Amino acid sequence: MLKIISVIISLLFLAGCSQKAENRTKELIILGSVHFPTSGINSDSIYLAIKKVKPEVILMERDSVSFDSAFNRKVEYEENEDQAVTRYLKNHPNTILRPIEFEGRNSYRTEVGLYPQAGEVYQKLNELSKAGKFTPKESQIWSRFASYWVHLDSLSSDNLKALNNDETDAVMDSIKYYQYTKMKQIVNNRDEFNEQILDSKGDSVSLVDYFNKWEQFEHYDRNNAMVSNIIRTLDRLPNDRFMLIVGYHHRYYIKKALASKAPHIKLIEFYE
Repeated sequence: MLKIISVIISLLFLAGCSQKAENRTKELIILGSVHFPTSGINSDSIYLAIKKVKPEVILMERDSVSFDSAFNRKVEYEENEDQAVTRYLKNHPNTILRPIEFEGRNSYRTEVGLYPQAGEVYQKLNELSKAGKFTPKESQIWSRFASYWVHLDSLSSDNLKALNNDETDAVMDSIKYYQYTKMKQIVNNRDEFNEQILDSKGDSVSLVDYFNKWEQFEHYDRNNAMVSNIIRTLDRLPNDRFMLIVGYHHRYYIKKALASKAPHIKLIEFYE
């Protein structure tokens, strides 16, 4: 009888420990960065941010294709983030790296005919604006978007703290709403966007069809994939302190989605 009670107590203890491990809060610092140097942000400033945070795990805006089976990078790019991570690993070789990008991003874009940007669509929007062909409502939307974009450029030339705060996240949310949702309203309602272009596969496609496909991938599919990969990675690893280094255009979306979908992840700013 005593043996049975002892076994039961042991099982209850193990179950309690397991539940505690599953429910424990993990810390995630999301560093919004720029890929190439500006007057205020470069690989040195990103390195100093990593050094301040001292993460156990660094999550990178890459997919698994760019890592080997031991999660070492196959190629170290000249981008700010890669250079900063390389420098940090020299003195902290036990730091774990993990990819969180949309799996097969580049090959997927090619497969569906997308470029990284929708330059020809925005060029057409600018042409219509300059020619005075927008309705008053469309002109208001375009002007608001243009003013937001100027503000965005100034932020990327400032410093990391300017990019990584609640106020900038709110501004970015508004910018992206205009860049994607409000622009789509114009594109979908004007005949000029039936004009044909060649997509990345060399196929003929209308500007409107291209923009809708591009917006769906860049705004929703890609960001949501990163959010899912972040949550899955944090839940699978036993570590407690994680740092995500990602282009600052993605930060606002990831933060908002994580707050909703993963309350067990504690979000902290790098400068705190």
